[in-house]
Amino acid sequence: MRVHILIFCFVAVLIKQRVDGLEVCDVLQVIDSVEWNLVKLVKSVNATLSKYRNCKCDEDAVLQNEWKLAFRGTSGTRQSVYYAYKDGLGIPSSIESGCKQVGKPLACSSHYRNDLILDNWNGISEVALALYKNDVRVHHVIFDAAGSTYMNWLDKARVKSSSWSDLPTSVANIFSIAGHQDASLRRTFFLNKSYGACPNDSGWFVAIDNENGGCSWEKNAALPFFKYATGSTALNWNDGNIGRADYFAVLVKYYNTP
Repeated sequence: MRVHILIFCFVAVLIKQRVDGLEVCDVLQVIDSVEWNLVKLVKSVNATLSKYRNCKCDEDAVLQNEWKLAFRGTSGTRQSVYYAYKDGLGIPSSIESGCKQVGKPLACSSHYRNDLILDNWNGISEVALALYKNDVRVHHVIFDAAGSTYMNWLDKARVKSSSWSDLPTSVANIFSIAGHQDASLRRTFFLNKSYGACPNDSGWFVAIDNENGGCSWEKNAALPFFKYATGSTALNWNDGNIGRADYFAVLVKYYNTP
């Protein structure tokens, strides 16, 4: 729509420049000429827009340009990331601008919840869970959001693609936002492959919301903290190649995104 308005304004100016001082018949010829060229211009613009709407762009561009930030969980805030996402608990009324974006080296000391999106969950076609280290996206999973809610889109059956090559086809024992929570455990946004009595637990990503969980791999003094498999497949949570993300983001794409 904005493109068409700009074209209309351009044509109006062009006609005025050309008709000043001309007779009526000459004006009509100018209008016919402009109309013919306008038709060609509109067709060209529509073809270009169609090409970009249908292109299979690289996922870096997709996550930056076609998605809206619904939530950002930041490590070390001392506030539950699960309840910040679920209810907005612990999120201050004034949020630093750095918390409202991803991939930029800006200060952020809290979680960010986009209430407009999470409390009005409709018209969403896809959801992306993206992990960031030093403001660089290190891993992601994209989910089919059709018929979902803001609490159940993170489901193994909804996975469309992932930077972890084994995730789409692997069996997982826990795969949800609520994750595994009880009196001593707060494993949320939990993408877990299997349990093996602590020493052999393995998975892809977990947001840990407490300091003293049941296993040594989830004990830490700076909650919440986000652990992830740095390679292309799931890892044992005790492995030395398990990484720590600085923050993670939940991004959404709406149907008919321009």
